Parts: sequence; C-alpha cells; structure tokens
Amino acid sequence: MNTSVKTPLAGTESPRDARSGWARSMVRGIRPHDLAGKAGEIAAELEDRLIRGGYRFGETLSIYALATQFNASRQPVAAAVLYLKSVGYLDVIPQVGCRVVSPSAQEVHDFFVMFSRTEAVIARFASERHTAQEAAELLALAQEMAANPFQSRYDRRAMADGISHFHDQISAMARSQLLVDRISNLRRIFRFYLSQQRPADSDPGGTPASMNQLRLALARAIASRDGALAEQATSDYILNDLDDWARVV
Repeated sequence: MNTSVKTPLAGTESPRDARSGWARSMVRGIRPHDLAGKAGEIAAELEDRLIRGGYRFGETLSIYALATQFNASRQPVAAAVLYLKSVGYLDVIPQVGCRVVSPSAQEVHDFFVMFSRTEAVIARFASERHTAQEAAELLALAQEMAANPFQSRYDRRAMADGISHFHDQISAMARSQLLVDRISNLRRIFRFYLSQQRPADSDPGGTPASMNQLRLALARAIASRDGALAEQATSDYILNDLDDWARVV
C-alpha cells in the first residue's frame, strides 16, 4: 500500500484526505454512514459553523429557525441536532430547541489534557510500528509546514490541512484503526473548543514558530522509536501552545 502523503503548499487549495479519523474529523466532519440525506447535510453545515466559531458557547438555536434557514421540515433538523448532541456540540432543551454546550474553563482545560494523552498513545504506537519511509515522510510534512509563511488566510488553510495530513500519517503509522475510530469524536471536539478561543474570521497573526518546532520535535521523536519520548513530545505539542492551535486550525 502506498502510504505517501502530500501536504498542501502555502497559498493553494488541495484535495482533502479522509483516510484516518483525524483528517475526517478535522476537515470533512460528518461521515456518510453517520447521518444520511437532508439530516446529514444539515448536520454537516452546522458542524462546520460550530468548528469555525460561528456559534459560541451557550448560544441558543431554534429548531424552527434552522428549519427555515435550511428550507427543511423540523424532522431532519431535529435528527441533525440529536446527532450533534451525541458528538458533544449541543444540549437539547425541551420546548426551546438546543443550546451550544458551555463547559467551564476548568472543564475545557481537563479535556485538553485528556485529549493530549490519548493522542500520545497513538504517537507511541506510531513510534514502535512505523517504517523508515513513513518516518521520513512525517518529518518532511513537518518541515514543509514549518516553511509556511502564514501571512494569509490561504496560508492558514494550508497549515490546517497540513496538520490533518500530519496526524493522518501518525494514525496510519500507529496501525490501530480501532483506537483511531474510537477517539475521532474527541478530535472534532478539540477543534470546536479551540474555535471558541479566537475571534471569527481573525487574521493569521504571524508564524506559529513555537508550534512548528514542537511538531518537528514530535516527528523526530516518533522516528527515534522511543515511545516515551514520543508520548512526551505529543503532550508538549498539544498543551504547550494552545493559543497557536486556536489560530491555526
């Protein structure tokens, strides 16, 4: 099987890869077998708005208003809402509609810690199970992202897609699809929580230099086949620069 991955160049659009849970959750969102038809279309659009910061923590959404927006009956809207509730985006309010979840700052922090540890396990497996070619490709991806000038929204899009490819590669190297599938919703909520920490349509705001260096360190740790080092590098990469994560994804 060809495991090579091409990351998008800065300033350009590129095909999106849905090979692993990370790419699927960070880029594509709703999977075809999750929810079909009009309900799936509505859920996909609502999730896109949620992960891009279009709805804020605690914001109330009306089923009736959403049905009007999507030119649909209440049934597919309600199905979409229930699906997004199951992922962790929304709370259902009887007789009202739904509300975007509103975790406390401590709960968000705790989630980030838990998420970093699950990703660290995948990185450990990747460090133990990869081929030399896969490790070289992962490092090349990290180096290419570090060269992104990050001066425009296109650059930010390229960086976000590149991160999806980077973690897609780690997931493939871990050779544990069951684990990847089980935590895919966590990856979606990770991006959603990050979106709440930045203003909508904000400018890139300068190269995420620290994040780039931490990603390079993670790629090198995985290549070294040192599982403990890969786990620590993953935790550092995710937790030590959450402000840059919010700007980038």
